[in-house]
Amino acid sequence: MKEKRESASESPVRVKRKTLYTVLIASCALVLAVAIALTVYFVTKPATTLDRPGDDTQQGGNEDTEEPDEPEEPDEPEEPDEPGSTEVVFALPVQSATVGTTYTFWYNSTLNRYNLHTGVDFKAPAGTQVTAAYAGTVASITDTLLEGGKVVIDHGNGLMSEYASIDVSADLRVGDAVRQGDVLGEVSAATDAMGNEYNEGEHLHFSVTQNGESIDPVTYLDLDEK
Repeated sequence: MKEKRESASESPVRVKRKTLYTVLIASCALVLAVAIALTVYFVTKPATTLDRPGDDTQQGGNEDTEEPDEPEEPDEPEEPDEPGSTEVVFALPVQSATVGTTYTFWYNSTLNRYNLHTGVDFKAPAGTQVTAAYAGTVASITDTLLEGGKVVIDHGNGLMSEYASIDVSADLRVGDAVRQGDVLGEVSAATDAMGNEYNEGEHLHFSVTQNGESIDPVTYLDLDEK
């Protein structure tokens, strides 16, 4: 009877141990299963590639990126009209005048010799106004025995016009800017000026130079205007 009691009292202990072992084994199995599952997840997860800033080659390029505009070439400065172009047209320096000797080789009766007449003579009574044939700057004002009063106007680009045998306006100064038609002076009396053309009578001797060389004034002057 005593042995049967001991067997009966030990039986619940064995049951508890078995239950504990079962729980432990089940817990270990669960932990192992979770570990295996996590391992499989991280191993099979696709790798993520991070693009470096500005690296378009890994993404096939950025189609929306606009190429910088090419710098525009600066416009070439316009060259000024050269002397002799149709842009320069002289006005008659004396109105209602008679055209005398033109730009030609002639016999100068005053000097009693042949020489080149380097200009156009506009015959008009003393006191007739002489005006600028074209806009420019007064380059010089002189008064000599052979040419009398003389004004030279610089029109730029080496082009100059000269007005000889005149009484120069008292208020005209070297460096003054003049416009076409501005008064420069008056035709002078032949007895007081133009000693080298004294026999030609009262007139304006109008001449033109280009880069220091004498040229025919009709290059820029239309004598048919008068």
